[in-house]
Amino acid sequence: MQTAAKPPPTQRAYDVCVLGSQLGGIAAGALLARRGFRVLHLDHDGLGRAYDDQGWQLPYGPALLPSPRLFPSGEAVLSELSLTTDLGRLLEHSVPDLQVLLPRHRLDLFRDDAARLAELRREFGADAARVEASLSEALRLFDAERPFLAARPPLPPRGIVERFRLSRARRHSPDGGDGGLSPLADLGDHPLAMALRGAYPFLAHLDGAPPRLGMVRVLGAVLRGTHRIPGGEVGLREILRRRIAESRGDLVGSAEAPTIAESLDVERGLVTSVRLADSDDLFVARAFVSATDAQALRRIVPGGGEKLAAQLDQVRPVRRMLTVNWVMRAHALPAPLGQTALAHGTTLGEPFLLQVLPAVRSGRKSEPEQSPDACVLTAGAFVPARGRDREAEHISEHAARIRAAVGEFLPFFERQALLESVPLLAAAAHRRGTRLLAHPLYEVKRGQMLGVTGLPTRSAIPNLFFAGREVAPGLGLEGEFHAALQAADRIEAYLGKKPRPK
Repeated sequence: MQTAAKPPPTQRAYDVCVLGSQLGGIAAGALLARRGFRVLHLDHDGLGRAYDDQGWQLPYGPALLPSPRLFPSGEAVLSELSLTTDLGRLLEHSVPDLQVLLPRHRLDLFRDDAARLAELRREFGADAARVEASLSEALRLFDAERPFLAARPPLPPRGIVERFRLSRARRHSPDGGDGGLSPLADLGDHPLAMALRGAYPFLAHLDGAPPRLGMVRVLGAVLRGTHRIPGGEVGLREILRRRIAESRGDLVGSAEAPTIAESLDVERGLVTSVRLADSDDLFVARAFVSATDAQALRRIVPGGGEKLAAQLDQVRPVRRMLTVNWVMRAHALPAPLGQTALAHGTTLGEPFLLQVLPAVRSGRKSEPEQSPDACVLTAGAFVPARGRDREAEHISEHAARIRAAVGEFLPFFERQALLESVPLLAAAAHRRGTRLLAHPLYEVKRGQMLGVTGLPTRSAIPNLFFAGREVAPGLGLEGEFHAALQAADRIEAYLGKKPRPK
């Protein structure tokens, strides 16, 4: 019997290929597409907005989201992509901006100075003025660092020239360098100061003691207000990703159905193409942007050489957020509980983040819709990133500890729960492993300046660039936008500028 001839593989050529779902790489791809380059985005490791469990769509974790417009890099990216107004319509203010739960205190932090001071007086009485003065100083430091970051300093620096440029730029910072006190240092072990310091891991991606610059930027941004957006940070990525398609770029895979990159081909010291596990087509590009985790990238660049391998080994995840979701009966939660709450001082031993979200039913025959009879309580805390050999036991043990810690503030809440779900156990198998590192904390082995830096934008391979959360993990969301701008500018210089579309 004669069989149909298999068509030969198609070779598709681009100027830039972005591999991965991290925000910085997607933003860099959108900027380059806007600047006239032909861009391909491969969603290699997308989490998706939510996962399904027993008929409910549930989040991968709670999130603190400052407005990107607070950051010079975020403002620059949104302005160039003409997204400032669109994003403004989608961002929803959290009410209150942040609630802090302590064993003996519960207070709502507002961006409005008068409302915040009134709340501090209610909880701390005569000590309120001292606390407010410290919070005001944190805001002053946040504003004072804006000119330094608006100048787009090389973060992290690579080589002597960039290190010199960064050192010279820091001499013009408010403290003449990085020798000033960290925000809230004057409060010592005040319970509110300890709680707000504990918020740092939820706002950045760096493990260990918060660096001063990182603490200044993330704490100041939270005190300016927090927001919610449909889909969380994933929703923000999707907005940027659409800009690639609208600028005549191509998208392969999606957050809901990511493609699998099998390997990157390296010839004569340059990356030439990417091969997908589910396609015979060959995707060729002149420059490549990594927006995936360093260890995941190393697995698909077997011919990258020792220098690239050594570079990628300098950053590794040591902790990750573990989330537990509860679908709750409507009105089961106490009215004073805010939409986003930071809890500190429990038997868990570490702070955890609580968020109350609308409950969404997932239907096969219809579009997902909100349920008026339920809400979702999601709690996230950080646990060690461990191997998969004891994964289920490890996850269940920590999930029980999180449940007990939530119960210290919401006694007997689980009696009103319709469903308890842990994403790392309940999500579909194809989304497990590294794809479920919704919020990792990295250990950086390389020497650092300012304590916030990770991988340099330029890799050991001349046409491979880093633009993910590992570039400036200590700056959180601002670091991802900063990495996007750096990568876009350096790729444009590498490929040669094109006439900007009008």
